[in-house]
Amino acid sequence: MNDRSDAIMIHERAVVAFASLQIIALIYLQKFALGGSSFPIPVPFLIMLASVGSMVVSRNLSFAAPRLASYMIFVTCCLWSQSLSGGSLSSLVELILLYGPMTLCANVSERTYRHILDKFTMFMISPAYVIIVQYAYQKLTGFSDPISMDRIIPKSVLLQGFFYEAHYPWNSTFQRPNGFFFLEPSFASAFTASAAIIEITYFRRPYRLTLMLVATVLSMGATGISMLLIAAPFLLARETPRVGVTVAIAAVIALAAVYMFNVPLPLISRVDELHKDDSSGGGRLMLPALQFVTLLFDPSYLLTGDGAGSVTPSNGGVGVTLMLAWPIVKLINEYGLLTMTSFVIFYMSGIVGNFNLPLKVTLSIVYFFTGGYLLTPNLVGLLAILCFIVAPMKGQQLHARHLLRQRPV
Repeated sequence: MNDRSDAIMIHERAVVAFASLQIIALIYLQKFALGGSSFPIPVPFLIMLASVGSMVVSRNLSFAAPRLASYMIFVTCCLWSQSLSGGSLSSLVELILLYGPMTLCANVSERTYRHILDKFTMFMISPAYVIIVQYAYQKLTGFSDPISMDRIIPKSVLLQGFFYEAHYPWNSTFQRPNGFFFLEPSFASAFTASAAIIEITYFRRPYRLTLMLVATVLSMGATGISMLLIAAPFLLARETPRVGVTVAIAAVIALAAVYMFNVPLPLISRVDELHKDDSSGGGRLMLPALQFVTLLFDPSYLLTGDGAGSVTPSNGGVGVTLMLAWPIVKLINEYGLLTMTSFVIFYMSGIVGNFNLPLKVTLSIVYFFTGGYLLTPNLVGLLAILCFIVAPMKGQQLHARHLLRQRPV
């Protein structure tokens, strides 16, 4: 029995080390890429693949049968579509490799899972402070953001195609804080909002929760604010009516203050942009929705699409905005309805489980319906680590699973 307990402890330590490495890479290395501008490969993606391979060999990660089966069906559909329509082989390989780790699972105790979540919020403390400093410095001095990675790191090793310096308004000197390490303010706000949701769900530490909420607001990222609004009903459902009323009153007061002091919020501007196809709001929400309906009822997109990688700015006009196409829209457009359906089944087979539910629902909605995240390793990696790969189990279940994995003596 002691040998089995020691084996479980070794396994859980390996999972914590694996998850910590992925979290560090996703937060602090997400701007870095190898391969140059012609074929950039994000560093966190490479670290994930190498780490997953090591963990599989050491038997600390195992395949989840339902996920693996649905993933293989998805890959088969992708290859079938590719054989009919052609397209970019590199885009197809990237898609297959990016979601492969989601077929794996590491079962750990609830205590260890909480420890991993604690690591995530701890690693987010430094970027949260950077966001606050970036905002305060600009508001107090009137100068632009003094903390910028792309001014000191060669572009050849930075992932291009993102708004590192997002001015708001666009013709002003003020730049929305990106926490130095993040690709855009939207990613910074998504990660701080995730940390805030985790704090509310599991830890309820006033210091970290306040820090993450303040950083989310000051990042001026519509994604983070949207995540908090989406998660609110799921978080409040766990509270007493008294807490719910208190939060509602606080929210009303905050909104009144924002209105009275005319505080600019990108989330409001996104709503105003919904009717404009060439705007960020319209490109993220309205145009993908209309494109989805159009493709859904087009019989020519039933079994195949226009080919992997066909949704690019080179399409011109609408194609530029389609770079923000929802994952389901991009999949239909490039691979067809059958492939998109198999992908959704694969995703749903892995997102099951009632642990970390507020974050799961929130990240899933953001992933599917607010931008072109199908081939975005940072958001996909965050989903993989916190919602797919690492799963908490009760003591007896964990012990039984570990016994099944052991090699016969």
